[in-house]
Formats: sequence, structure tokens, C-alpha cells
Amino acid sequence: MKRVLLCLVICLVSTNLWADYPERAAVARSKGKKMMVKEWKTTPDGKKKWVDHAEVYNAEGQLIEEAEYSDFGTRLAWRAEFEYNDKGQLITERIYNERNKLDKVRKFEYNDSGVCVRRLNYSANGTLNSYRQFEFIFE
Repeated sequence: MKRVLLCLVICLVSTNLWADYPERAAVARSKGKKMMVKEWKTTPDGKKKWVDHAEVYNAEGQLIEEAEYSDFGTRLAWRAEFEYNDKGQLITERIYNERNKLDKVRKFEYNDSGVCVRRLNYSANGTLNSYRQFEFIFE
């Protein structure tokens, strides 16, 4: 049973269901517009604030870009772009480093039921480094 739960969690994390705040996708979808969400960090006294994290959703409510900042919002820590197929499934995630240079690519494969069954991890030059195979066991 633990194995089933672990596999399910891994699959959910590796699809477009991983968002910390799933209601953000619903808001973008309901407005039918592209939406950016900025997360601000603030000092305890409230005198200084800076952008720590940003997410961009398309009009369908899919996360299409995400960025994390460091050094009080002055430097990019990393950035990711997400691509979906016509079924709305996440198929490619491109991760860029702090210099905004492509660092790695993740590709996702689904079974006939639409469940993510494999995540392939590539280096920036297209070399397959590893992959994760998701197994579902029901008891």
C-alpha cells in the first residue's frame, strides 16, 4: 500500500498538479487571460520587500513559466518553462540556471489512460541522463 501511495505522489508531483496553490490555475482559467503571480518576501518590520518567486499561467490555467530569485530579488536563481500537449498534459519542462542558460530538460510520457508513467531527464545538450518510471500497484 505504501508503494502505491509513493508512486501516486511521485506521479502527481511530476505533472501539472504540483502547484503549491492549485486555485491559481482556476483563477486564470475563470478569467480566460494570461496571469502572473508574484510572491513577495518582506522584512519583519515591513519596510523592505522583494520578489522571491513568480509564476505565469496561460488562459487555460496551465503553469507556463516559473522563476525563483535570490539576493533579495536582484538575481535570478532559476527559471522553468512548461509545454503542454493538446490534451492539456505536461510534456516538456525546460529548466534554466541563474545565467538564464538552459540547464536541463524533462520530458513526460503518459499511458492511454492519461496517467504520467515516465519522466525522462536530459542535459542541455540533449543527452538522456536518467528517467523515472512510475509503477502503479493496487492491493
